[in-house]
Amino acid sequence: MKLLAAGLTALTLSPCTLALGEHEFDWGSRARYARVNADNSGQAASLLLRANVESAWSELLSSTLEVDAIGTALKDDHSDGERFNDEPLIPDPQGAEINQAFLSLNLDAANIHLGRQRINFDNQRFIGGNGFWQNEQTFDAVLAKFKLASNSNVTYSYIANANRIYGDDADENNSGREHDYENAWRPAAFLGDHKQNSHLARLEWNEWDYTRVVGYGYRIDNRDMPSVSNNTFGASYTLNYKASVVKYRVQLEAAQQNRFELNAESLPYYLVDLGFGISTWELSTRYEILGANDGAAFVTPLGSNHDFEGWADEIGNTPNSGLRNFSLGLLWRASPLRVETSYHFFKDDLDGTNIGREFDLDFVYKPARKHSISLRLANFEPEGNSGSVRKVYLDYSFNL
Repeated sequence: MKLLAAGLTALTLSPCTLALGEHEFDWGSRARYARVNADNSGQAASLLLRANVESAWSELLSSTLEVDAIGTALKDDHSDGERFNDEPLIPDPQGAEINQAFLSLNLDAANIHLGRQRINFDNQRFIGGNGFWQNEQTFDAVLAKFKLASNSNVTYSYIANANRIYGDDADENNSGREHDYENAWRPAAFLGDHKQNSHLARLEWNEWDYTRVVGYGYRIDNRDMPSVSNNTFGASYTLNYKASVVKYRVQLEAAQQNRFELNAESLPYYLVDLGFGISTWELSTRYEILGANDGAAFVTPLGSNHDFEGWADEIGNTPNSGLRNFSLGLLWRASPLRVETSYHFFKDDLDGTNIGREFDLDFVYKPARKHSISLRLANFEPEGNSGSVRKVYLDYSFNL
């Protein structure tokens, strides 16, 4: 897949090839300042530059090429996941790489993508790009989406490699520790690539007013971190309904997982997500359970924890004893402003022990379609109020 990405890059950018097809060029950027206040405080500054080329070679064949370059500052004040210096982790490493490079076959009844690409299923809880970070996660994969009925589809994907947020320089031959290269070794959790032999299947049925049903089966076989390999089967039901000025939103989801490398079976997942909106306001509540037994818990290694388990990222991967996450949220939006806040209560799933609480707040100002300024605040208070963690992210984005 990497050879395909490199070949597609050379093909798309060559002068002879540029004259053959129709091409659309675009670019975007995001500048970020991040700060961590805790027992060990730190800060980081980074700039993402992204260039994109969409090419149509015929009515059936097209391609996408996207290249990212990330520059960083304040390196002595933070670790970034590729490089560690005993400062707080802010995982926006420096580097340049091909973010996407894939061919598309566009048929009447199907779309097929081959190469490095974004794969975002539903809300990205199980499969997604972690797009909040400067270096998003993409996949070397084949993806085929087949149309069903009038507005439904079935999707299959084979993933050969996950290009993770830590970047290509975070390889197993580089420990990332500035003072310890003699016996360099990097934990699998911080590798920039995870080789996969993974199969994803998803069925979306969307033929009724207001409701949508999704069923999925994922076999995730992670060759670089076998402990997170799993078979997961689940289904979700979503209702969006508006009665006069009142809007209702309901999402119910359940799944079961077997972590075959750990011999842990029947790990449950449950979600109840309710929203109630009037005019520019929405009040929501969310209760998510990632269950545990046999010394292991339900995991989502190809999804995003940042978006769902608190923006302070203190929960991280699911604890072995599982996690219960109850949250209350309030959203207000009136163009060009958007304000979102949530309060999380985290508990151990096995015995209900309190883990901590977190308050999150997001301000977004979008004066024009391509410009956005956001301020994200997170405050995590562990049980016993020992060692609270506060994080701030200030972003300016153009065309992202």
